[in-house]
Amino acid sequence: MIRSFKALAHSGTPDAIQLSLGISEALVNTAGGLCAAILGIVAYNYFFTRIDNLTYMIDEASFSMINSLAIGKDN
Repeated sequence: MIRSFKALAHSGTPDAIQLSLGISEALVNTAGGLCAAILGIVAYNYFFTRIDNLTYMIDEASFSMINSLAIGKDN
């Protein structure tokens, strides 16, 4: 978009070729940014879910161990 407006400012009249080159470059950069953002969100959700499952398993194991120790203490 910067190149489009720069071409428009220099020529005074809209040059269709320069405008379309600038707009296409901006669209390619936007698509690249969206792809990077989507990949980042997918990776974040994947690792967040794995860590959440791991902490759940650790919590369940510690709860089971505490119950086992508490039952053994009563006997």
